[in-house]
Amino acid sequence: IKWKTVLDTNSERKYIVCNADEGDSATFADRMIMEGDPFVLIEGMAIAGIATGATKGFVYIRSEYPHAVATMNKAVAIARKAGVLGVNVLGSPNAFDMEIRVGAGAYVCGEETSLLNSLEG
Repeated sequence: IKWKTVLDTNSERKYIVCNADEGDSATFADRMIMEGDPFVLIEGMAIAGIATGATKGFVYIRSEYPHAVATMNKAVAIARKAGVLGVNVLGSPNAFDMEIRVGAGAYVCGEETSLLNSLEG
């Protein structure tokens, strides 16, 4: 449903947002993915972006996960260099890039509109 909403939106700019804030206590699945295999997340977001016409992605990570932030930033740089992110993703006519945003860790960001407001500043 969310992918279709983005696809059907009539806008020049579309975004894919990954909420990796993990506001629930003792929940570490997002952190494990980001620290263990960040390319799964990057590739998944790129696929979602290309499928929906979004050209930019944001990963919202809680500030208490500095290793995940560093790992994701390094992986994004590697993905850009490899052509997985950028103007012509893997030689295709599709563009998709992403950036990492560090959140304040407030649980309210689990709600979609609050998360988007936090990303916008």
